[in-house]
Amino acid sequence: MALLKAKAAENVANPASQSGVSPASLDSDDPMERRRAVQQCVEEPNPVAALLGLLREEHENIVRQAAFTELAALGTSEAAQGLAELLSNADPALRNGALEALVAMPEQAMGLLAPLAFCDDPDVRIFAVMMANELPSERTADWLIALAAKEQDANVCSNLAEAIGGTGRRDALPVLQAIIERFPREPYLAFAAETAMTRIREG
Repeated sequence: MALLKAKAAENVANPASQSGVSPASLDSDDPMERRRAVQQCVEEPNPVAALLGLLREEHENIVRQAAFTELAALGTSEAAQGLAELLSNADPALRNGALEALVAMPEQAMGLLAPLAFCDDPDVRIFAVMMANELPSERTADWLIALAAKEQDANVCSNLAEAIGGTGRRDALPVLQAIIERFPREPYLAFAAETAMTRIREG
């Protein structure tokens, strides 16, 4: 995973966190100091809360990326749940970073698919579909098909059609056809569903 590879590279390039250098501060005005503080934060009793709190306030990409890397490396259910909550944040970069970090912790991420399907925010459901698409398995394919069978938002269904097309699951064909019938005035959605059905039939 890209984030975990970045974590390993940071440990080599930044031995300061393993030496006697005095602790850096998350409140420092220097982004590099905050980045180093993030890397040291994992040694604290409750690093997940500190890292998630930082992400909600931090605007420097280099610091954010370090926080996402550490959360992905921790790989706990608490970290995954906190990252999932960021999927509804107004900042696109924060949402994308949270998605990438979740994909880097597949077991925890897959456990979040069921509750995310019931989120009221269609944008969050779209991110959940994108996440499932990055975690290909029979389990995620089952989840995608089940969501597509009941989803009432056209944009979510468009993303579902694209993801389902890559599963090769012929049992999804009736579900894709049902999407077309559910949204008769959405030609782009009909195109997406028909493209997915063609991929499955020809796959």
